[in-house]
Amino acid sequence: MLKALLVVAALAAAVAVFLVLTYVRRSFFSRSGSVAMAARLSKHMEGRGWAPGFAVYERGTLRWYRMFSLAFGPRYSLSREDLQIADRRVPAGPEAQIFPPEVAILRCKNSSGEVELAMTTSAVTGFLSWLEAAPPGAAFYSDRE
Repeated sequence: MLKALLVVAALAAAVAVFLVLTYVRRSFFSRSGSVAMAARLSKHMEGRGWAPGFAVYERGTLRWYRMFSLAFGPRYSLSREDLQIADRRVPAGPEAQIFPPEVAILRCKNSSGEVELAMTTSAVTGFLSWLEAAPPGAAFYSDRE
């Protein structure tokens, strides 16, 4: 009986440590401003494979981090210079069950491949503004650093 209680206590402590570290990580990245955004990590099943996360806009790069991960590096780094939006759609099929109606799904392409991002329509507006609003000469100055 005592062993079972110790195992349960150890599991509860491990879950609590994981949640605290996840919260600290999220707070650290939120200082510079972040946007809630889901990314599709797997396309094996139609409408499945979505992971919740958040994106941070840093200079000319969007960095997407998984919500429930202890990794400090981003899962995706999307450069503004190389990024194109291939498609915009509303959630369909199984996706309509996990996303609210005000979510839009963007299929984005860059030189390293393709990624699907799901975000609210207000976040889409901010994303499109960021994508299109590079200051004049930004490519020139970023090459000199």
